[in-house]
Amino acid sequence: MPVWLGEMTAAFDRLLATHYLRVHRAALGFMRDEQDARDTAQEALLKAHRARDRYDPNRPFYPWLYRIVRNTCFDALARRKHAAVSGLDTERVTGTQSDPAAAMDEARSIQRMKVAMGELSDEHREIINMRHFQDLSYAEIAQLLDLAEGTVMSRLYRARKALAREMNKGGAE
Repeated sequence: MPVWLGEMTAAFDRLLATHYLRVHRAALGFMRDEQDARDTAQEALLKAHRARDRYDPNRPFYPWLYRIVRNTCFDALARRKHAAVSGLDTERVTGTQSDPAAAMDEARSIQRMKVAMGELSDEHREIINMRHFQDLSYAEIAQLLDLAEGTVMSRLYRARKALAREMNKGGAE
């Protein structure tokens, strides 16, 4: 391998490494399980490394990488029979509570949220995850999903309504 090609590969690997946390958060939103997200994120990064010659350096890097992550997650979910609902870390959120009763209430709310998120369509779960758990702007979501910003806003509105319906179902049982 020519020296310059090895340097380009090393630079690309560093670029992938700098995006690991974003890739992991994106995978967690799809997979809803910490270990599955970690495995899928690593698989996606490996796929990106293998596809590095198809990346166009004249275009933004993360949207290209996100599509690989998204497709890898969809493939993993299709292979899996049961989807464990996660996406929120109950221990991390409730671990800071000093009042045990408040901590239990918060843990119940988080569990209801997990169940409700699991009942959403993939499209609704993805857009809520991108906006509220990855803190992406409307413009970033639009770019990643190749949609107009107005479409992102309307999908997010419908997704929030669907989530509220699911949350209300969980509270009524």
